[in-house]
Amino acid sequence: MKKIIYPITVFILLLSLFCLPVYSSEKIVKVATLDEYPPYCFPQKSKKGFNEIIPPGVDSANLQGYSWDVLRESFHAMGYTINLSIYPWKRAVYETSTGMDDIIFPMIKNPEREKTFSFSKESVDQVNFLIYVPLDSTIEWQGLDSLNGLTIGKIRGWNFGKKWDQATGFEKDDVTKIIQGFKMLDMGRIDGFAGYEINFDYALKNENWKTKYKKLPSFDASIEYVAGVKTNPGISIILDDFDLGKKKIIENGIFSDISRKWGVEEPPQNQNN
Repeated sequence: MKKIIYPITVFILLLSLFCLPVYSSEKIVKVATLDEYPPYCFPQKSKKGFNEIIPPGVDSANLQGYSWDVLRESFHAMGYTINLSIYPWKRAVYETSTGMDDIIFPMIKNPEREKTFSFSKESVDQVNFLIYVPLDSTIEWQGLDSLNGLTIGKIRGWNFGKKWDQATGFEKDDVTKIIQGFKMLDMGRIDGFAGYEINFDYALKNENWKTKYKKLPSFDASIEYVAGVKTNPGISIILDDFDLGKKKIIENGIFSDISRKWGVEEPPQNQNN
């Protein structure tokens, strides 16, 4: 009996050793993001959950958008399977900063964030910051100083750059959602609404409100990246692979297809902010 069991045991151990590299060589990246950021990241109509595994060649059943397509195609080009989790933005930042997820996107760089996060060199999108006002607004634009004494709405938690942070001559009123902010503008509760141009234009187009407001000239702009916590020992490899994957999809034309699909002007390549 012992003579029969011993060869079988050895065979099973050898088989497990041969199979082990197959599993360990699979590249998986855990991604955190939000889904209230159209047209960059927003829910599929058939959204059924907040977490899913997305192997190369497969799209998400829960998330869609320009930035998502750029990230997904870039990692898939490098052979990664994506473990996608969708959260409110603050929770996504927390999950990534504590190492529960490898990366977060789309994230704007600022000095405070750079203390905690490493950033990709390639971008996932670019945003212009500007103020939306009623058509009959009498503001004569001379930069942010033109807003002195007024109340300007902004989306809670969104970054608008150093110029905005340093401007103190007007009141900044937080709102939760884009459409809520425009309704406040209609009611006269705010004098202007600070926003990201492509996101706000997309929201207004969906509501058929695009001709109800006018845009003041852009006061700043920024580029959004992929980021991961610096204490993650593998983050440099993950970010380098994203950068290489982004270059691949630029070269093979997939990036241009994504830009045409979403009507988004292609952002500058390899531009750091």
